[in-house]
Amino acid sequence: MTIRVSGICKRFGSFVALDRVDLEIRTGELLALLGPSGSGKTTLLRILGGLERPDQGSLTFFGEAALGLTPRDRQVGFVFQHYSLFRHMTVFNNVAFGLDVLARKDRPSRAAITEKVTELLRMVQLEPLADRYPSQLSGGQRQRVALARALAIEPRVLLLDEPFGALDAKVRKELRRWLRRLHDEMHITSVFVTHDQEEALELADRVVVMNRGRIEQVGIPSQVYNDPASPFVYDFLGNVNRFDCVIEAGVARIAGLEMAFPAVGMTAGPAVAFFRPHDIELTRLEAFAKEEAVSAEGASRAQVRHIYAIGPSARIELDCAGHSVEVVMDQDRLRGLGVNGGDWCGVKLGRGRLFRAGVVAATSIDQR
Repeated sequence: MTIRVSGICKRFGSFVALDRVDLEIRTGELLALLGPSGSGKTTLLRILGGLERPDQGSLTFFGEAALGLTPRDRQVGFVFQHYSLFRHMTVFNNVAFGLDVLARKDRPSRAAITEKVTELLRMVQLEPLADRYPSQLSGGQRQRVALARALAIEPRVLLLDEPFGALDAKVRKELRRWLRRLHDEMHITSVFVTHDQEEALELADRVVVMNRGRIEQVGIPSQVYNDPASPFVYDFLGNVNRFDCVIEAGVARIAGLEMAFPAVGMTAGPAVAFFRPHDIELTRLEAFAKEEAVSAEGASRAQVRHIYAIGPSARIELDCAGHSVEVVMDQDRLRGLGVNGGDWCGVKLGRGRLFRAGVVAATSIDQR
């Protein structure tokens, strides 16, 4: 392992930023620290980089105790959200800065620095802009300069704090794909902080989901999305429909709805069920007998509130016996159903996940 975090705790006054965090970061991986504001992800990143010191716990880099080492001794490179470029320096000089300030005995020759910086600018596709100043660049170009500057010192570990947070949506998407390709070429151990679920799932090799100073789950993107370890992870990663339930005799019943599904191996009591919008099916109302709340096929009666049809998919908001339900489906399928705003239809739950309230215990649901 490149980095091992063991029992790290950090408080700011009465606020617990990190609470006994354990984490192993693998050599050459691109790891995302994902979570809402205040979850502890940036504090953990700053401790990794030597910008904060924990109240307790240990940290090792490549088998060496790291808490007593400076950021330079740890050989980490930083990329921040707001670039932190020197406005009075050209692009070339910004990238060269980390090499120029090395002690004389460690500093490369001027020719070697020029060669290194030129190579990096070519790598980040900014070589023609070497003589420009930061004010003459776009946001995406500035962030690539910041990345080149961090790479110039040849760090063992690259740390990125919300690297695309100041950019618009289209530039963010383009830049993160570019960073993924760059990482695949260089294989430098990298950790980035984000609160953007799509960004983490698209870019990272593994995702660390954090909440209230603790790690909720660590896994590859498909694992944390498809097999969430807690209600928080399920709710945080993408849009979800949440239903409060009661488990009785191995069956979970949704409060206020005539709907139930097996709760195999789960003890009786309150629970919560999650279904993603694309795992819920709309059906024609004709499947219902007159005044029937639930059809023979297990669909519940619902009324369409709004339909948002943009691109190939449509998002439908429903009222199902007082429950707000969101469904996502192909527009062609929606047109085939002939459902419009204000109409009544049937809604059938598909694949989901049931969690026992207050307990990290879950079972899969599949009503298909």
